[in-house]
Amino acid sequence: MKLFSLNKKLIAYFVFTICIVQYFSITINAQPKALKKISSGLDALYNFQFISSDKYFQDFINLNPEHPAGYYFKSIKNLWIYLDNKNEDHLDKFVNYTDTAVIKSEIFLKNDSTDTFSFYILGAVYYQRAVAHTRGEEYLNALWTTKMFQYYFNRIVAIDSTYFDAYMCLGLYNFAVSQAPHSWRWALDLTGIEGDKKLGLEYLKLASKKGKYSKVDAQFYLSQVYSEFFLNFKESEQYLKFLATSYPRNLLFKYALGNLHVKKYNLKSAEKKFNAVIQSEDSIFVQLKNYSILALGDLLYIQNYFDSAKYYYHTFLDSSFDHHLRGSASLKLGLCYLIEGDTTTAKNYFEKADEGNLDIDEDVYAKKRGEQFSDDLPDSLEISLLRYENIMNSGQFKAAIDSLEKLNRLFISDTLRAELMLYISEAYYHLKKYKQSLEYSVGLLNFENCETWVKAFACYYAARASKALKNFEDAELFIEYASNYNNFYFENKLTDRLNALFYELQD
Repeated sequence: MKLFSLNKKLIAYFVFTICIVQYFSITINAQPKALKKISSGLDALYNFQFISSDKYFQDFINLNPEHPAGYYFKSIKNLWIYLDNKNEDHLDKFVNYTDTAVIKSEIFLKNDSTDTFSFYILGAVYYQRAVAHTRGEEYLNALWTTKMFQYYFNRIVAIDSTYFDAYMCLGLYNFAVSQAPHSWRWALDLTGIEGDKKLGLEYLKLASKKGKYSKVDAQFYLSQVYSEFFLNFKESEQYLKFLATSYPRNLLFKYALGNLHVKKYNLKSAEKKFNAVIQSEDSIFVQLKNYSILALGDLLYIQNYFDSAKYYYHTFLDSSFDHHLRGSASLKLGLCYLIEGDTTTAKNYFEKADEGNLDIDEDVYAKKRGEQFSDDLPDSLEISLLRYENIMNSGQFKAAIDSLEKLNRLFISDTLRAELMLYISEAYYHLKKYKQSLEYSVGLLNFENCETWVKAFACYYAARASKALKNFEDAELFIEYASNYNNFYFENKLTDRLNALFYELQD
């Protein structure tokens, strides 16, 4: 999943989300009545009404058997299902439909080598195949198909720079590649893949405003970029609310809104969104429902409702057929049992915390902590710190500071104190008390016995607070300090945060 490095959460959206929709060239002779069927089919597709969308697309094929559009659009649903649950039958259907679309597009190109619509079909097919290869963890194939879709979309804008729908995928491509981790630079350099973050954002905005059939896709991806990378929740919510209102049966939009509300500490609203996904009669997207179950467990966990959270973690671990976030769920489940005094069961789940996806920050952290806790269980002070961190993560910043300060007055290790000060800095920042946030983040940098991830994040917190105080040179200096650290917990997450902050400072 590292290919596009939209950070790991955005990749999950990238995997589940709606793929490219097309703009139709006037050089293809399709009747207006037939094109209306495609438009109606797309509306049904976005609204997860797949029986209706299949009917519209098949009607289009019956009217225009040599036209590539019907085959292409009919392939999309099958890709989505494969991305969710890895159903090989649906992958085969996707490949068969897109093979037909490619053949028919190439026939048009033999007659007209500048036919932008045919290039669009080819680019879209290779884009989708890159996503499918990524889901199947076939990363070299994904890199090759990425190179192919980049070629076709660039051909389109070279022919017609006002073909705005083409900019959606080029925008996503540029932004995603610009965020690639160092561990994947060799592969990207080998294939000549380069990305420009600023250009990527401009392209996505262009498609979201002027695109026709790609507008919905561009709006969704922009919502995730704003939420995951720039922490601009207001902008993200504007896009997501519009999409969720326009397509009320779309479970992905509901799930994305739930995640956004967690970030905004609107836990009740988030709970409603996740429950809406779980309780939906739609039985196709099983894994999306599993992730919603996990999200509900996390909501209860950060509210210190450990006994209630156990049910959802157990359900997720029993139902999920992906290894993504299994480690994180096992670690938290172990902590739930430990807090209740069941050390035997706790150790059992700590030992299972290595079963996650080690490309994901949360699962890397879970594996290391699971190994640590299996040998040395957290003591009462560490459990107290966990509870107070949860208070902060649930949006109760003043209460969190009060509890953390009480713990800070006790005789505790420097390692624990440094982590505690990091949380106080975070809480003060959300209360818009930037001077106090800066003081605590800078103060913990003097600790010698301190985990690397704590110091790295402290530098970021100091940079963020400095920016808020309009001390821009200090902010850039702290970003540079943070960049000197490596091989620490949540490194990908912090890299994204630093990149976003630096981008804002240059804007």
